[in-house]
Amino acid sequence: MLRYHEAMLAAGLDSRIIVGSGSPGAESRVAVSNRKPTSLFRRIAHRVGIQLDPAAKLLAALKRLDAGAGRQPSYELFSPPFSDCTPEEHPWARDADAVNLHWVAGTIDWPRFFRRVAKPIVITLHDQQPYLGGFHYTRDLENNPWLQELDARVRAIKQSALRGHQITVIGNSEWNTREAEASGFFPEGTGFQTVYYPLDTKLYAPRPKDAARAAFGIEPGKTVIGFACEELNNPRKGFAVLLDALGRLPASLAAQCCLLSFGRAPAQTTKDRAPMPWLHLGHLDSDVLKVAAYSTMDVFVAPSLAEAFGQTALEALACGTAVIGSRTGGLTQALFGGEGGVLVEPGNPAALLEALTSLLEQPERRDALAIAGRSLVTERHAPARVGKQWLQICQTLCA
Repeated sequence: MLRYHEAMLAAGLDSRIIVGSGSPGAESRVAVSNRKPTSLFRRIAHRVGIQLDPAAKLLAALKRLDAGAGRQPSYELFSPPFSDCTPEEHPWARDADAVNLHWVAGTIDWPRFFRRVAKPIVITLHDQQPYLGGFHYTRDLENNPWLQELDARVRAIKQSALRGHQITVIGNSEWNTREAEASGFFPEGTGFQTVYYPLDTKLYAPRPKDAARAAFGIEPGKTVIGFACEELNNPRKGFAVLLDALGRLPASLAAQCCLLSFGRAPAQTTKDRAPMPWLHLGHLDSDVLKVAAYSTMDVFVAPSLAEAFGQTALEALACGTAVIGSRTGGLTQALFGGEGGVLVEPGNPAALLEALTSLLEQPERRDALAIAGRSLVTERHAPARVGKQWLQICQTLCA
């Protein structure tokens, strides 16, 4: 969202951001939404065990359904369509020519927001949640069939809220845009378009590997296999698949390698499965540190089971690192259909092992992929190009 925002500003748009929580710091174009106060009646009801909050009631129903005999819930998130945040009341929202919704689970109350906002709405997709119910990916809906009716109820609430509105949907990949259009969720007349994530390829650029490795204390001569995501314990990101594949590497090849990762700390049981030396850098907020980490790697692996795009794969390519990724969702496009990296079937450790072995044994092929990948990213994801797309979209909306 911030990268889109910066591209818009550079293109001459007066872009402003309202977030549900956090602190804007010194950023004058970021504000935090107010929240609707809880009434005394509702607070008293809660204390005596009566739940009147619609989000809490829905989550209680979710918990009851998950507790059914023999059920093993396996989903990432389930987000109610309700919120006590009131971004629609902020002066920036009231004065805007158009409102662009990004990842807004828990930040907008769908019925209230769309009842009060009567202006063009852009919905920018970062996952599938805007056109599903409470789930964020269709695989979660498929893997938890006892929640399908509840998800349909949430979907109906959201769909009803959109009626009568001028909606434009922006997908972060052609795959996500197609899925949204085919979902039948949005009102008749909704416009659909894909705008790829912008990336500053002057910042995200190759750095000397030896210096980066020395900074992280990695032994000279090691071949570095990389992985990154926000939460390593998230099954959708496929880290378990990578560990499985690494455990199958020939001993002679594995002895030359080490694993480098960043993101929220993994569980101890995950750490215990590492078949080779593993350096985990934790959660990185700094772009400079991320660039150093990507530049350290010889091969970056994005083994996701589902993905709307694949931001880490894109960043790794920009830093001149060869990438292996799953042939799933928007990740296929992040790797330019295989032109910018190697694609393997998701959830298949044997296929990942074959691809890894090939790249580890062929440094010339790794280098060729890295050069091709960076060139493609530099062209398609240039911030100026993305900013121009947003300018055209906003001019059309506000004409």
